[in-house]
Amino acid sequence: MDHWSKRLAVLLACLLSLEAQACRFNVRDVGFVDLGSEPYSLYIFVGDSMPESERESLQSIATATFYDSNVKAKLLPLGQARQGGGKVFLPDGFTGKTPVAVLVSPDQEKTIPIPLVKDGVPILQTAWDALESVLDSPRRNGILRKVFDCYGVVLVVEGSDVAQNREIRSMADVVVSGITAKLPELEKEIQQPPVVEVISAEAFEAERAFLWSLGIHKVLDLPQVVILYGRGRMIGPVLSGERLSQSSVSAILNTIGLNCECGLDRKWMQGVMVPLKWDRDRKQEIAKQLGFNPESPEIRIEMSQILAKSGAGQGSNRSKIVGDTLDELLTGYRTGSLAEHTAPVSLGQATEPSVKEKPQFSTMTWIVFVGTAILAIGGVILLRARRRDL
Repeated sequence: MDHWSKRLAVLLACLLSLEAQACRFNVRDVGFVDLGSEPYSLYIFVGDSMPESERESLQSIATATFYDSNVKAKLLPLGQARQGGGKVFLPDGFTGKTPVAVLVSPDQEKTIPIPLVKDGVPILQTAWDALESVLDSPRRNGILRKVFDCYGVVLVVEGSDVAQNREIRSMADVVVSGITAKLPELEKEIQQPPVVEVISAEAFEAERAFLWSLGIHKVLDLPQVVILYGRGRMIGPVLSGERLSQSSVSAILNTIGLNCECGLDRKWMQGVMVPLKWDRDRKQEIAKQLGFNPESPEIRIEMSQILAKSGAGQGSNRSKIVGDTLDELLTGYRTGSLAEHTAPVSLGQATEPSVKEKPQFSTMTWIVFVGTAILAIGGVILLRARRRDL
């Protein structure tokens, strides 16, 4: 009889653990795990006449600079570049007289030149600072610190219109306050609330490579907004013009706290990372903060399996499949614990009144139901066994 009791207890414990395991990650957690993101490529183009020793020194500088980062550097003499895959990124009119670096986005669609030389200064002296600017800049460092530590960052890149800058900053503060008030409702706790960070128009040039990686290429009249989270990832598109509104910022920021099974399109949860260092100290710090190691192969496999699932959700905070565009997010998105009471709906997209929705039951409800049934059956077995003993 004790044998059967122990088996039933173990079985019920396993069932009850399924729900906890299914809900152990949120979207922010997923943002810290690399599930196969492509790195940035940095090509250093030099002339064929550059001495071999100088080439090796320049390659060594690049290797040291981008060690433990998501940037892969490669030095190519002009003749070699013209014959290989790097030829499509050669700057127009490049003759090899003056070395130049070109940073290429992970999707190979965007490039930005990185000047390597200064008049009268040897390139081996200027290369360090020039290449480090890809990973290091004044405002970026502070912003990324907040991205790693907090729920997320609403980054406002100011335009030339001072009044609009103030208005958008105020709107971002309102959104952040609303999300902060709802943090206690999250399925998984996020201790630090979201914050607003600003890059002024005057600081734009110093942050050129950082902003380029986010898809911001110049100062506009009106401000532009990007939302960052996790491992320096961008979630959603750059918001500007008509797309920049309180509802759009709120909808995107809301998703960061959701269960990772919320149905959000995978490319939102694995958005492009900015160029950054990801060294041993940072890995250990993030693992301690999250309560799991995002570098673990087991964690990567588990998250990949969760994100590979399709269809309507099962957890109490999982929604219908969320589309992969901002418009679909605004019109079809249904959040869980961070849901706003008045979700924006586009004109002409009415719900179907003729079909009555069937009641939905969470995984936990089914687990309790099945567990109760198992215990009842087990009780009958135990009673029969006791009667036989008598």
